[in-house]
Amino acid sequence: MRGRHEIWERRLTSPIYIHLPPPRPRTTMILILAILAAARASPHGLPSPPVIPRDQLQTPTPSCDDPDGCRSLVDIIRSCILTILLCTWVSIHPNIPSPDDRWPRIAWRRAGLTILALIAPEVVIGWALRQRLAAAELAEEHKGEP
Repeated sequence: MRGRHEIWERRLTSPIYIHLPPPRPRTTMILILAILAAARASPHGLPSPPVIPRDQLQTPTPSCDDPDGCRSLVDIIRSCILTILLCTWVSIHPNIPSPDDRWPRIAWRRAGLTILALIAPEVVIGWALRQRLAAAELAEEHKGEP
């Protein structure tokens, strides 16, 4: 079995292993914006939107002539609440359940965590921090074991 250093040296000398640093999102975004700016500056590039004077702008009046085609306040609130609940449900990552646990118990536990995250998100952060500290303690305790 090769050691880590032997594999790393092989990677450095072999042309097969070329390690490029991962692109940073900020650098990528700046590069994209620079390309767009250059494309707009070019005479054959992207056309700029026309400039319209303020006095010619017309603000649309909010009206809904067809009540069936418009969203009501209840529809908007219901979709917002549903979106918040689903995003919280997906963002909660509980521990792997026991093989003895059945789906109703797992669903109730996850629903409880979702409600807890909605009411007091700092509790979920504290829970994650406690698990992180316990994992670091276990890793230190078993350090060097095969």
